[in-house]
Amino acid sequence: MNIKNIFLLLVLVSAIIYPQLNREDALKKGGWSGGMAGWLGWENFDISEKQGEITQKSKVDGFNFIFSSRNGSIVETNGVFGFDFQWRQKNRTTKPDPNPDNSSDTQNEKIWFLGLWARYYIPWGGNFAMFLEGSGGYAVFNQVNEYSNTQELSLRRTESFANGFAYNAGIGVSNFVSPNVSFEITGRWEGGSLNGNREYYDGSKSDLNIKPGNIFILFGFQVFLR
Repeated sequence: MNIKNIFLLLVLVSAIIYPQLNREDALKKGGWSGGMAGWLGWENFDISEKQGEITQKSKVDGFNFIFSSRNGSIVETNGVFGFDFQWRQKNRTTKPDPNPDNSSDTQNEKIWFLGLWARYYIPWGGNFAMFLEGSGGYAVFNQVNEYSNTQELSLRRTESFANGFAYNAGIGVSNFVSPNVSFEITGRWEGGSLNGNREYYDGSKSDLNIKPGNIFILFGFQVFLR
């Protein structure tokens, strides 16, 4: 075996062993883990509706984001228990095109969640690990819809509110770039049952029940300390 092959072998062995120590050191019992993950998106599209000979066009723009912070104690090697906080927000404005009356239909939606969280890592090769996680707790839903134009004497507003029990289940992959930091991608499914009411602009109300069934992809990082 020549010197070149020996050098390549040493590089490969180092690349395999060192990241494995990163993962093992980070997930030892007795430490603490905390981090952030999320997703951010913008909306901008056109809508065309045709009824008979009449075609109505409108423009939609807005944004939406998800922020999640999961923090806890490493209660056993590869196992974490703590708290999960999640915030979601979506804003969307729809305007007809053309828009001589300066009319707009705006929707603002917010959902936050706080609950107990558990995660278990399943080591892969090198500095990678797959994890399974779950959380359960309290969630609040709030949605405001507003419609206005220059011909309206007052703003037409509808507000929805609901709260109750919600839960999340997830699976993901972490890359431990050091003994203290990992980058991760998580697929999460959200469920639960929230109850409340919807209040219309004329003061009338109706009962409201929301059963989430959403799937999210989150990108983020975790910090490991001891």
